[in-house]
Amino acid sequence: MFLSTASRWALTRYHLLFSFVISTVITALIYLVWYPSPMYLATDVLSIALLLVAINLIVPPLLTFIVYKTDKKELLRDVAVIVAIQIVALLYGLSVVEQGRPAYLVFAIDDFEVVRPVDTKWAQQTTAIGGYETSRLGLFSNAKLVYSPFSANKNIRNLQQTEELMDGISITYRVDNYQPIVTAANAIKKKSQPLSVLNNYNDVQQVSHILHQYPQADGWLPLKAPVLDMVVLTDSTGVVIDVVNLRPWDE
Repeated sequence: MFLSTASRWALTRYHLLFSFVISTVITALIYLVWYPSPMYLATDVLSIALLLVAINLIVPPLLTFIVYKTDKKELLRDVAVIVAIQIVALLYGLSVVEQGRPAYLVFAIDDFEVVRPVDTKWAQQTTAIGGYETSRLGLFSNAKLVYSPFSANKNIRNLQQTEELMDGISITYRVDNYQPIVTAANAIKKKSQPLSVLNNYNDVQQVSHILHQYPQADGWLPLKAPVLDMVVLTDSTGVVIDVVNLRPWDE
């Protein structure tokens, strides 16, 4: 059997290779799907992801190295237990990272806000969602652009505004209130700020370099995020173009 004939170093190397492959897949999922550039900068995922990958690469192979004995009949069992714990720990870590990912970029009033699955749990447990549950986004989906306006009904609108002011229940967290982003085109167009304003909060050369990549950009709106606020570029019709790593105000 392979485990009984492999040396301590050979078995450790194979476990390290296995951990490296898993870490590569995890990194790709986090930085290419859940937190695509520049969204990983807007959240606090960087430190968590690095810790998750580092632990996966170091601890399990080290444990395999420690428990290895050429005459140990329980070697297969011990290695299997280590791998099982490794996988369970990775799944738990990934679940934490997934709950903090940008699930929605919500336009409300005059700016966008990053909304994570954990931010919407209360709404998904207490209201009829209408198709915007985070569970419907899919494991390999990027953040979804949506619109969350205050209700046209005066009584409901007053309740929403009161709950936002008194209870901290932001209109952007109300998944049951979400609408397709196309319905916000006129509002986005009206609220978008001139591109020249970005020079007030950013290096002029950096602004020029980024805007050169988006010749169709005609305006912008702030994007509020947990760690670093960014900028959403829009065109002349109110359609969202992209999120860019520029500051929307003085830090």
